[in-house]
Amino acid sequence: MAKSSFQVESYSYYNWSSRNNGKSNLILKGATGQVCSVWFKEGPNAVLPAATNTGSYYSFYYHHDQLQHLIDMLRNENPIYVYFNNDNNFNNSRISTGNEPVGEGEMA
Repeated sequence: MAKSSFQVESYSYYNWSSRNNGKSNLILKGATGQVCSVWFKEGPNAVLPAATNTGSYYSFYYHHDQLQHLIDMLRNENPIYVYFNNDNNFNNSRISTGNEPVGEGEMA
């Protein structure tokens, strides 16, 4: 049974030059040294590796077309959490918001 989580305090966003694969990634950081590297695979049918967690370091994988959605979440929502969960060898890891009130009305 493996579960862990942390609240994202800051992030870095990279677009690499001259690469055929791994063109973009996010680095999400927690307040007490946790780091989640978020890697993106090209093509909507690309097979994504399972999320991993070794101590305070996490690796998550998404399709490249999900990058803008994650950037939008990081820019506009608070709080954001990294949740790692691979109970019973079922990978249920995610990056998500915390509980938010219904109808809070995000202001532009």
